[in-house]
Amino acid sequence: MHWDDLKFVLAVGREGGLAAAARSLAINYSTAHRRLDGIERKLGVRLFQRVRSGYCLTRQGEAISEAALRIEAEILSVERQVIGTDQKLSGTIRVGTSHLLGLYLLPDMLKKFMQKYPEVRVKLSINDELANLSQSDADVVIRGTATPPPYLVGRSIAPIPYCAYVRRDLVRAAPQRPLSDYEWIGFDNNDPAAPLKRWLEQIVPGAKCRFTLDSAAGLREALVRGLGAAVIPCLTGDQLPALARISEAHAEPGFNLWILSHADLRRSARIKAFMKAMEEMITASPLVMASVSPE
Repeated sequence: MHWDDLKFVLAVGREGGLAAAARSLAINYSTAHRRLDGIERKLGVRLFQRVRSGYCLTRQGEAISEAALRIEAEILSVERQVIGTDQKLSGTIRVGTSHLLGLYLLPDMLKKFMQKYPEVRVKLSINDELANLSQSDADVVIRGTATPPPYLVGRSIAPIPYCAYVRRDLVRAAPQRPLSDYEWIGFDNNDPAAPLKRWLEQIVPGAKCRFTLDSAAGLREALVRGLGAAVIPCLTGDQLPALARISEAHAEPGFNLWILSHADLRRSARIKAFMKAMEEMITASPLVMASVSPE
């Protein structure tokens, strides 16, 4: 089998379906369908079982997928080693980050970095899932986490304080209003341990949220539009004069802002320059390093 065929089988297995795999590979569905049919005809076996929920690997498909994973790991290791020896301040840096950081904190910092290093290109991927650098999804990850993957190296830059906010005109309308009387916007990202969820439960036990979002950036926008009160990180809430804090700020122990990369990549001149510059700008930002004390 050619490596391109192995990559295709890996994509279908990872995505659990042909349509999602086609999107990840930037090909159309009909091309992906023909590609899979051709691979299976050439091998004379079924690699996937078509079920209602998607595509499941057969026993033969699992064997192919395991071999492809080993080959992929070797290829990515070689690529990282080659990039790591690159001492030119030029080329592309792929950066993975969350919606809040990518939309509201990093843009100005990235602009300054690219002005200083005009030969470096930055490709920003915004996703609230931690990028898998072992699969070469990104060269550098900047995000909040309590458990950075063990195969990454980097620095914990700062805690991420957060508190409850509401639009300021809603506070002025009822300045002594108890927190339980606010209409609350919930954070629902399928993680019961999420700090935003825990802090809301602590300050308003049993808060009933008629409106929920699975995105912290979405919470911020809902607050601006006056849909209710919500818990968001201070580094984005304090940016907006229209919002007011209505609780004390809190920093979750162990949940910090990290800048991470693969060990093989940190020898690259552009990766080193990028990580150093971003760490300096983030630690100099009053939004990130603000006190966790209430207003």
